[in-house]
Amino acid sequence: MANFSPVDMAIANPEARFPGDQEPRRMSRHALRNVANNDDSHNYPYCWGFTIFRTVYSPGSDEAVAAAVDRLSRYAKHFTDNESMPPRINDPYDPLPNQDFWSRYYSEVIEDEKTLSNAPVDEVGRRFDQWIKANRTPVDYVNERFHCPNGRFRFCLLLDQESIDNILAMPEDPRTPLKLDRQMPLRWTKVVTNETMRDGRRWWLRVGIAEYLWPLWFMGFDPDVMVEEMGWIDESDGVQNLWGTPEMWFEKRMEAYS
Repeated sequence: MANFSPVDMAIANPEARFPGDQEPRRMSRHALRNVANNDDSHNYPYCWGFTIFRTVYSPGSDEAVAAAVDRLSRYAKHFTDNESMPPRINDPYDPLPNQDFWSRYYSEVIEDEKTLSNAPVDEVGRRFDQWIKANRTPVDYVNERFHCPNGRFRFCLLLDQESIDNILAMPEDPRTPLKLDRQMPLRWTKVVTNETMRDGRRWWLRVGIAEYLWPLWFMGFDPDVMVEEMGWIDESDGVQNLWGTPEMWFEKRMEAYS
């Protein structure tokens, strides 16, 4: 169980100091406002991150899993620091919301070699359902008490060998320029959702580690976001793909409409 203090709304939602003040509209503050939204329905208030289901238990995998989880945390920290705003010299941005945002990152690994070794997507989905049931109270439809949206209960990570290889292929320093590693946008990890398709199969995605994984978590706060509308579909296996370069996205979109 995670144990975090409530979000200080003076940090998450400050008053504008003057017309056009960018501080209240910063990504880090907006993210903190989402994290602050606690309905007392679960055991992970005031934090963000993924539940990670490990499915690899081969010799040497303990070290590889630990390294992959650490690499993911580096990219999570980069996400909290790398706000898409130009630097300012005379009035620099307040670093406090970024620091608070990062301090609330909390991902945990679920390990069970007996039941999770080489587990397929559908089995990980069932285990994710069990985890949700154990960590969140059911919706009370009679009294119309519904859950506040929360990315932790919509998405989890499947850490198999393919995901581990992609994660560990990412540069140790997330600030590495793209010109030094052109493959960065093409590396992804597997994300399993809490939703099933009409035929009973589990919805899952390949999500880009560098650009899309962490924003995806916050997409979970929007109840209108639909998994089937994320990214593009790989026609060979029907899996949603949320990774790649803008040029690739344009190409895939054109293929879909052709």
